[in-house]
Amino acid sequence: MVLTDLNGADRAKLTDVLGQAQGRGWVGGRGVEQHIEHSLGFASVVAAIPLVAVDLGSGGGLPALVLAAVWPQSKWTLVESSLPRAAFLELHCARLGWSERVDVLHMTAEHLGEDEQYRDRADLVTARSFGPPASVISAAAPLLRPGGELIASAAPTPTPWPSHMLAKQGMAPDRLTQSPPRFHRSTRTS
Repeated sequence: MVLTDLNGADRAKLTDVLGQAQGRGWVGGRGVEQHIEHSLGFASVVAAIPLVAVDLGSGGGLPALVLAAVWPQSKWTLVESSLPRAAFLELHCARLGWSERVDVLHMTAEHLGEDEQYRDRADLVTARSFGPPASVISAAAPLLRPGGELIASAAPTPTPWPSHMLAKQGMAPDRLTQSPPRFHRSTRTS
């Protein structure tokens, strides 16, 4: 079973950071605790704890900051196109003592897969409110190693992503989770 627990000290720190992000309008209006629980949902459906993970469009830090706290053995790359949000994430990763294992890149996720340093390396790519399926899939697929997993938040009434769209990017059919919160899951096959 994959570890999905968040200790009290980490939860308090994340509640503070995510509360600040919410105050800036970078995290949605529901309670911060609900956002943390949703982020823990990613951990509950992942096949294995990743050694290398990428979060697309990290925004105010969800789900990446929560998952980085849950899995301290993982190395994370947070990709954010907004300079203020990227600077915020970098500052708070340093304050959390994660600078050695969490990198924040100010760039578009779509261009990260063009960089050999990141291509074909990730065990896990996460996405929350990133964009339409085609954008998520095309940004994530080049980053994943064969066997690496893409997990993306699903809409409240989701339908599986089109298999032909996934296959075109070397990805397996969507394994849409059935219980809330809902997630799209796909594995890179080639």
